[in-house]
Amino acid sequence: MDKFAVITGIAGIILLFISLCILISLIVRIARRKMRIKRFITSFIIFLLAVAFSISFIYLSLFIQTFARYTHEERIASVYAEETDKGIHVYFVDEKRNLEYTFTLTGNQWMVEGCILRWSVLLRWLGADSYYKVTRFRGRWELAEGKQTTEYEIQPQGRLWKFLLKHGESIPFIDTAYGIGAFQYPDTKTYYLYINDTGFILRKKNK
Repeated sequence: MDKFAVITGIAGIILLFISLCILISLIVRIARRKMRIKRFITSFIIFLLAVAFSISFIYLSLFIQTFARYTHEERIASVYAEETDKGIHVYFVDEKRNLEYTFTLTGNQWMVEGCILRWSVLLRWLGADSYYKVTRFRGRWELAEGKQTTEYEIQPQGRLWKFLLKHGESIPFIDTAYGIGAFQYPDTKTYYLYINDTGFILRKKNK
């Protein structure tokens, strides 16, 4: 979970505990008739303020954690794709596995493909990142019209992902599993490849 969300949440719980202690103390003193009206009013106002602050902190903690998970994305690789006479020359760096690949694709666009598994809403909210795998690159034509394309395998899909794609939704704590992809035109600038809660994101390095 986000550290600031945890801190504000703990602060809210502590304030809520203090407010409950104040309330219990008020009830006990009233029962024993050991509190004057002015003292009671002052203590009750303090109780209300403590409750208000505790609820505010808890709400802020929930909001921060929800926003953090909603906007979370992780950089996993970089791609440099240059158009040449022989096709699209691609230089791919897998930053997570510290591996480099060089290959050529046919087409006027390049596409990165893979698989992603989304955990249940509760696990994602608690901070569980999406489980993913980059599997291959594929050449694309803007207007296909029966033109031939090529592909380059980064790593096999494998039996595990085949099982997850077919049966993932029936497994507890898994929302869904599916194939993902993102494509672009070759450029003179490097693209960073990110993964978020739903799939791939391609973003130019200079941004």
